[in-house]
Amino acid sequence: MPTSRTIAATALILTTALTGTSCASSAGSGPDAPSTPSESAAASTSPTSSSIPSDWQEVSVDSAQLHIPPNWAVEPGGAETVSMVAPKDDLGYSPGFGNLLSSNLAGGGDMASNVETLAGYEKERLTTAGSTNLKRLPDVTLNGALFYHFQYEKDRTWNDSYATVTEDGRQQITVNWDFNKSDIDRKGADALIAEVMPTFELL
Repeated sequence: MPTSRTIAATALILTTALTGTSCASSAGSGPDAPSTPSESAAASTSPTSSSIPSDWQEVSVDSAQLHIPPNWAVEPGGAETVSMVAPKDDLGYSPGFGNLLSSNLAGGGDMASNVETLAGYEKERLTTAGSTNLKRLPDVTLNGALFYHFQYEKDRTWNDSYATVTEDGRQQITVNWDFNKSDIDRKGADALIAEVMPTFELL
């Protein structure tokens, strides 16, 4: 029977990628930071497969899925979006959640160029929205899917934005994370994200 050891090891690798590159990206932490892979986002590669414990829950949208531990909650939003709520504390409050979303694209092009185009749009959106401490961290490859990764803050939350595209370029898959600063620190938020992201798969 699969255990959580492989997931834990993969999570440690991804946590290192998330936190270890933050310092390297600090020089480009403002809205005007370079946005091309050669300047700011050399790809970081994760293990190509994960042994997912049998009691973990499947969370899926069109063309993609993640798995979350049994103490997380799922809040379906239809075929194109679903929320993943982090474990509650002793008072019954969760520190935050992630959203898995699927949206249609025109199609065509290769994965790397499509992801880079989407990263440009996302950087503009986050900058316009007034996000603070905006950083583009190195791209991450999860089970063959190349993701851009932005990390930023709002007044009360720690935030991360990931996105990839399907091989045919017809769907964008986005994973957004939102954690309350009053309930968890950045390191804790990174650890929760790193626990789940390695389970990502395109369908």
